Amino acid sequence: MAAAASGVVGVALLLISPEAQFDPIGIAAGLGGAASMAAGTVLSRKWQPPVSALSFTAWQLTAGGLILLPVALIFEPPLPPLSTTNLAGFAWLGLIGAAATYALWFRGVARIEPGAVSMLGMMSPVTAVVLGWVWLGQSLSWLQLLGAVIVLGSVWVGQRANRPRLDPIPAAALSRV
Repeated sequence: MAAAASGVVGVALLLISPEAQFDPIGIAAGLGGAASMAAGTVLSRKWQPPVSALSFTAWQLTAGGLILLPVALIFEPPLPPLSTTNLAGFAWLGLIGAAATYALWFRGVARIEPGAVSMLGMMSPVTAVVLGWVWLGQSLSWLQLLGAVIVLGSVWVGQRANRPRLDPIPAAALSRV
């Protein structure tokens, strides 16, 4: 619990700017997303289907896309004509950004304890900030660097705390040997 709480503090230091304000809708959306992610992580481990992780991932993404399609058609403007760059970007997002990463995620969820998996979600903001720094030349403050270090430390501690422990051999058993 301490690792998770310190990780949240680290993410806040990493992402919150001085001009940030509380947004009730954003907070509700964040809490709903976290609850949804937690439920999905636990349930995908509990209800392991008799198919490969890639098939399971493909069906989940297809179902999610079909649920969102009517909403997008009603509320979003039509797409402009797509260029080759746009199509390559869609292919990258679909194959690497969705299919491959979700297949790896569900493979990991099947093998790692849910508590350890949940700590990995904090790596997403760290990755985004590092990519912005490397690829976009964005600057990082010392406070953001401190936040990243706190997040990395909390994920490490959370992973170690959720590692299955081997029962040591009782002393009485050793004395009989």
